[in-house]
Amino acid sequence: MIFGEHCVIRAAEPEDAPTLKLVYNPANPRAATLDRRREPHQPTTDELRELLANKDIKLLGEYYAVEDKTGRVRGFCSLRAGRQDVFFGEMLLMFLDEADLASPMAAEALAFLRDKAFVERRLTKIIVHCLDSEGALRGFLVANGFRSDGVAREVLFSQGRWFNNETLSLFASDSKD
Repeated sequence: MIFGEHCVIRAAEPEDAPTLKLVYNPANPRAATLDRRREPHQPTTDELRELLANKDIKLLGEYYAVEDKTGRVRGFCSLRAGRQDVFFGEMLLMFLDEADLASPMAAEALAFLRDKAFVERRLTKIIVHCLDSEGALRGFLVANGFRSDGVAREVLFSQGRWFNNETLSLFASDSKD
């Protein structure tokens, strides 16, 4: 567990599955909830519970819950490192309420992930994907040093419209401490 000034970051547990399910809201698509083919994925609560109970996932520290000081889970974060020889990882940062991206909790979660990536795992780059509908996430990332690597146009058709998917990156050499 990481006790911050504004939040607690801990390994996500199977009991967090119902809360994690809330970020898979089809009315509010997120790049972090798309599958490998960048298509919408709607796991059941039981599937998420099983994922969070997987010992291999826990050993890697795959998913973390971000709690406020009252103990309520406000979001989730993750760092999926690729093969060691490529030296980059993919970051996920998902809050139930996008307004939390403007809070100190988001800054603490990002600092935790940056430390995990650049210090603990010695990666050289973190990448993040966000749909064009995730303006608050994109603004938060850019304000914290992430730069656009480009936009894949019309990658997701949902709710009667196409969504673009932007990839942003942060290099260890550009990271704020």
